[in-house]
Amino acid sequence: MVPPKSCLVIAGARIQVADFFDSTPEDLAKLKDSIPAGTVVIQPVILTNINNVSNHLVIFILAKDKPTTVKKFPIDTTQFNNLIIEYRQQLQDRKVTGYRKTGGKLYDLLIRPIEDQIQTLSPKQIAIIATDKLRYIPFETLYDRKIKQFLIEKYSLNYFTRLSVRSLQNLGADDAMPPQKRVLGLGNPDPNEPYNLPGTETEVQSLPKIFPGSEAYIGDEATLEKFKQQALRFRFLHLATHGCFQKDGCCLGEEDECEGVRQLDMPANTLLFADQNFDIANAALLGLQNTELITLSACQTALREDSNGEEIAGIAYLFERAGAKSVMASLWNAEDDTTKDIMVQFYENLKQGMSKGEALRQAKLSQVERHPFFWSPFILIGDAR
Repeated sequence: MVPPKSCLVIAGARIQVADFFDSTPEDLAKLKDSIPAGTVVIQPVILTNINNVSNHLVIFILAKDKPTTVKKFPIDTTQFNNLIIEYRQQLQDRKVTGYRKTGGKLYDLLIRPIEDQIQTLSPKQIAIIATDKLRYIPFETLYDRKIKQFLIEKYSLNYFTRLSVRSLQNLGADDAMPPQKRVLGLGNPDPNEPYNLPGTETEVQSLPKIFPGSEAYIGDEATLEKFKQQALRFRFLHLATHGCFQKDGCCLGEEDECEGVRQLDMPANTLLFADQNFDIANAALLGLQNTELITLSACQTALREDSNGEEIAGIAYLFERAGAKSVMASLWNAEDDTTKDIMVQFYENLKQGMSKGEALRQAKLSQVERHPFFWSPFILIGDAR
């Protein structure tokens, strides 16, 4: 446990944790009470540039009705950030084979020191609040070299945008009546290169077969106008269309193929529809208060030396502010057919009564023997129930 004096240093050092320590005891109790039962919240934070204090990795562990644990370790931030960048590059390149070694190093830094606490709490779900460059990696892929397992093989994982009462209050209690599982799906709005995503047509057209009453629109029917007209009628929204969340444009090829080729002609922070692009800054205007889940199955983000992952948190935050309980998004443009298989399996699992978190976990586990490039980019942000 971190002593109180260290806690004050931590609190004043980083905005990511300031809300936690600046809260009153009543607010902290409310925050922890907002955590769903069976969920453990883990927030790793790198603390740098603090007077007379060396750089540290600090990990917060919270659970409903349990004491808060804070672990603190010295760390070389340059080496740590380089390790994250190396790992993200390995995950994005299906030809690379060293990802287990690198993922094992990150597991030893981020999970191994808190394994005992996690096991004692016996969570059904682990919620990660990632900060800075850690937002670019799916924690599901962290690799336990002792037992040769990815973290997803042990636990179901989801993500929260930040650690505060405000970020958790959107979760609320379990619905007295489970939401009616009907899905509005839009896919492949531009079937021309370089935008064509043929697998998304099968992905979207499968939805009415899985959940009767769902509606699917593809090609020139997948318009923003159609989405706005129909969205309020459905609790589940599925957008199988390009989302560009890179400030310099989005590449469709693999990382070593992307120098100046196949660039998407899309402004940053937009979603592609058949009639126009949608700026997600306007998400609040959609009025998604009854939305259980919005899925963005073809997003792209990019990790650069000066990146801190704010665009990833921002996507989820904007849709959460619009009313959505949870957002499923992809961290990179995954292979089309595998995306289709994982998405279809996810909805089949929901139909069987699984939670959103477990439904996604099982869908990804069906592909876990393959390179993580294929199965790991899809993450669930928000309520995993």
